[in-house]
Amino acid sequence: MIKMSPPARSLIFGVVFFLFLSIFSFSTTNAHSCTEGFLSEAKRRNLVATFCKRYQESNGVEIAMKLKEKPRRLDIMVGAMLEEGTGWLAWGLNPGPEARMVGTQALIGIKNKSNLLWDTYNITTYTKFGCQLLPSPIDLNISNFNFSYIDYLQYHVIKATIVLDPLKYDVSRLNHVWQVGVDVDAVGKEPKMHAKALRNYDSTETINLMTGKGRGNRVHTSNLIRQVHGVLNIIGWGTLLPIGVLIARNFREYPLPCSGWKSYHISCQSVGYIVGSAGWAVGIWLGKASKYYSFPKHGIFGICIFTFATLQMLFLKLKPDDESKCRDYRNMFHHVLGYSLLVVSCINIVKGLRIMYLDENYWVPAYFGVAGCLAFIFLVFEIVSWFNFLCDKFQLRVLCDKDTANDEANSKKVSRDDGKVQPSDTPKNN
Repeated sequence: MIKMSPPARSLIFGVVFFLFLSIFSFSTTNAHSCTEGFLSEAKRRNLVATFCKRYQESNGVEIAMKLKEKPRRLDIMVGAMLEEGTGWLAWGLNPGPEARMVGTQALIGIKNKSNLLWDTYNITTYTKFGCQLLPSPIDLNISNFNFSYIDYLQYHVIKATIVLDPLKYDVSRLNHVWQVGVDVDAVGKEPKMHAKALRNYDSTETINLMTGKGRGNRVHTSNLIRQVHGVLNIIGWGTLLPIGVLIARNFREYPLPCSGWKSYHISCQSVGYIVGSAGWAVGIWLGKASKYYSFPKHGIFGICIFTFATLQMLFLKLKPDDESKCRDYRNMFHHVLGYSLLVVSCINIVKGLRIMYLDENYWVPAYFGVAGCLAFIFLVFEIVSWFNFLCDKFQLRVLCDKDTANDEANSKKVSRDDGKVQPSDTPKNN
């Protein structure tokens, strides 16, 4: 077991404190009040008696509903921006036990290059496997269904009236699903697969139409855990490990010799490994808990990172003697594996941020800023190190003229102190 030095204990305390602040500074809610423009449009259509929400983290879709209890009539208006030349907007109800895509009775509006189309679609398991999604009858009593464009909002809007079957739909626990996509077929009747990101997979909610309150099946239960996963990995793999590499590379001899470099290097690597491993374990749990979607490439990169880092930690104990022939090969493998670990970690962190669609705000620029600063420091140290190495190795007069002159002066001074006469000190005959 690795014993933690005082620098490591201080580093752990700082990381835990920063982690605490980072996690609890996140917003854990997914639904917000409707925008003023959409709310006024919903009021104009008399549709806000129940609720009106904007799902900012789920493609920015806004939904307004009004329920009349006795006839169990539900009036809905769903709006979103379709900024590309083509696109589609979908909303539907799932009579099953939970809100999910498969089993949803959907209303879909399609925007193609020439006009707007709308129809009903039954989302089945075959749809999930990539089969064509074509118009089909659904098990909903709908009327006044249309798909239009509101110019002053720049929104495409689905509007419909639904009479709910009391045997299939419980108004106190209604599963509704929404989605936004870009691609459609040439004819315009088939919406193609939406983006495979968390903002798309989280576009579900179970709502109580009696109170107007909703609960996301996965958003509220796992969103905080995803954030913990991301913060741990960014701190562990993406920050502490590179700092440890910088210390080992640049504080051993060149350009800033430090007698305690080894303890600081091991401390950074050890704390980074512990924090990163915790983030990796949280990621494994998230992968197991995600029943209906997965991100295999992100997971494979994560396993590689954990494996590489574990091998690096084993090298702390498996170190041959100085005279062993295996030591050079061990050092070479340690360096190659370490730099590979940094590259894979950087790539996977960016992939994770894009999966959560955090690249649309300050997260990716902030991480690139941290990584860029570390890379700049590393580059500066490398230039200085190579400069000093060339000076010592080849005594390059052009690069090291000043240093060479200083060395000659110092050597002369030492020789005089030893009582030896140098050629330059011999008196000249006049």
